Amino acid sequence: MQRKRLLILVFIIVLLLAGSAAAVWRVAQELNLGLDLRGGVYVLYRAVETEDGADDADKLARAVTIIRSRVDALGVAEPNIQQEGQDRIRVELPGIEDQRAAREVIGKTALLKFVGPDDEVIVSGDELKDAFVGYDQYNRLAVSLEFNETGREKFAQATEKFLGRQIAIYLDEELISAPRVDTVIPDGKAQITGSFTAEEAANLALQLRSGALPVQLQELEIRSVGPQLGRDSLTRSVRAGAAGIILVLLFMLAYYRTLGLMAAVGLIVYAALVLVVMKVLNVTLTLPGIAGLILSVGMAVDANVIIFERIKEELRKGRTMRPAVEAGFSQAFRSILDSNVTTLIAAAVLFQFAQGPVRGFAVTLSVGILVSMFTAIVLTRYLLRQAAGTALLPTPQSSLRQETEPAKRGLNFIAWRKYALIFSCLIIATGMTAWAVRGLNYGVDFTGGTIMQIDLGQEFTLDEVRDTLAPFGLAGAAVQKVGSEQAGAEVEKSQEVLIRTPELTAAEQDEIFAAFQERFALAEDALIRVDNVGAAVGSELQRQAVIALLLAGLGMVIYITIRFEFRFAVTAIIALLHDAAMVLTFFALFRQELNSTFIAAVLTILGYSINDTIVIYDRIRENMRLQRKESVAEIVNNSIAQSLIRTINTSLTTLLVLVTMLIFGGLTIRPFVSALVVGVVFGTYSSIFLASPLWQWWKERRAKKESLA
Repeated sequence: MQRKRLLILVFIIVLLLAGSAAAVWRVAQELNLGLDLRGGVYVLYRAVETEDGADDADKLARAVTIIRSRVDALGVAEPNIQQEGQDRIRVELPGIEDQRAAREVIGKTALLKFVGPDDEVIVSGDELKDAFVGYDQYNRLAVSLEFNETGREKFAQATEKFLGRQIAIYLDEELISAPRVDTVIPDGKAQITGSFTAEEAANLALQLRSGALPVQLQELEIRSVGPQLGRDSLTRSVRAGAAGIILVLLFMLAYYRTLGLMAAVGLIVYAALVLVVMKVLNVTLTLPGIAGLILSVGMAVDANVIIFERIKEELRKGRTMRPAVEAGFSQAFRSILDSNVTTLIAAAVLFQFAQGPVRGFAVTLSVGILVSMFTAIVLTRYLLRQAAGTALLPTPQSSLRQETEPAKRGLNFIAWRKYALIFSCLIIATGMTAWAVRGLNYGVDFTGGTIMQIDLGQEFTLDEVRDTLAPFGLAGAAVQKVGSEQAGAEVEKSQEVLIRTPELTAAEQDEIFAAFQERFALAEDALIRVDNVGAAVGSELQRQAVIALLLAGLGMVIYITIRFEFRFAVTAIIALLHDAAMVLTFFALFRQELNSTFIAAVLTILGYSINDTIVIYDRIRENMRLQRKESVAEIVNNSIAQSLIRTINTSLTTLLVLVTMLIFGGLTIRPFVSALVVGVVFGTYSSIFLASPLWQWWKERRAKKESLA
């Protein structure tokens, strides 16, 4: 019987692994990749000339349609063009080669009008039937126009009226041509002549043919990533993900042995299911999204560890393996549910307030949490049930190796409460002092400005870069060498430079890049990244960050109050504020750059830290019923001790994947991952030494007041 059950289990495991491998292979080739992984250009526009009235929404909707037709004419595969809010349009063009030309075509209003000598408008762009590239009488490139019936009649009357005189042609209020009328033109055909290149003529014809934008668009935020940088980011991310998953699997196998084997199978299936769900939902995978996916692997272990530790407790009580498995899952379910719901609250707030790639992080993190609950509670449970009837799962005595119950090891966490508070206050005070004296190193996402990353193709000095920038009045711009992508290479051998300046226009960016091209003999693809963020976007991001943190905290307070009690909620929020302050301290002391991903990092840390805290709270709630004869301090201390192995193991597995991201992830995502590492370490620390001990202090103080009253 055991042999038959074992063969069935092995067959199921092989089937699951083979199916997961096939799913990963298939889906990985079809996933939508974001701009930061494929290369391309992303522009956020604001309509600056909409008039107050009921047709504002219609104007913006028409603008989206016109932009989409222009993008389709450019041949961009899988563009993303959508309206945001009341006055904004987001345009994402993955894989596009000529990014500057694309921006010119997309954002130009293309408001065309023919004006007579009497300054009256004869015909306008909305009366245009067609526009295409042609040649003038001297065989020079020109843009040929053909008006519709109404425009043809107006144009014929005007050429007859102004015969021998000039008719001015304006595009976006700029005079581009003023030809003299030598003959009456009854067929409604005209030409715009000038010193056009083939590309300029084609772009102008495209703009006129697709129609004038009903509103003027202002570029608020521009980000462009060259295909070289995108490919490198994807390679590094895949490498980090593979290394992180392998480390987690090895740890689970080494620590939990057969139980760990079941968890390893569950984690592999989990990874495949997450990718499948993302494909079904048509989620665009971004660099922060991959970070969320890798991080969720570490967090997915949490449910398994909670279950396994509960099973081991049941075995210590003398139960056999099968009843221990059932009891372990039953008792762990509440902790798993509460801890994951609180993390989902942070992810939901992040999705609501984040934009672009950071929103992708929120989506992948949420999908990962939901799928991890399914694989842990359903799949791992099924596998353990099957294994319980075989020789795979050892006897309780050999599986525990005479372990001592953590609560009986004499660890007194409550006694360390005061020392922990003093330590935390000292660290935070140091960070706040550094913040007050030196300020935080805000990136362009918060302050507004421009970042240009250029591959100079040779070794260089920063003085050479500053000399190149000097004619533009940018000698004081922040310049930084970007470390070589080869492992072990030193920064001094870098051939890439990162330039941070105040906000630059597209023309100014072109002039600066042209100067570097001339000095260093660069090709067009040497400009591998451009981020341009307006000051208005930066201030808005700061406001959204504060709102997001407040809403996440409020949501957690409400949920914890409902599931536990108000004192649990308040002390949990105090611990979360402590964790956020620790991350800010790290950024202040080490001058790490704060960018848009910082918000994602802090909210993720809040979700992760509350996860740890909720598990301990759940154990306190359980022990308050089971250990009525013991004091509150003893119950809290026992609960922390009983949860200690779970807390350490989940933090360790999460740190394993984060460290791989630090090693392999590259410069772009390093501040984000650094914040997560700090948050995980101090989130674990606050869950053990601050949150629960503070609740115990408050609980006993309240009880003392009630007894005196």
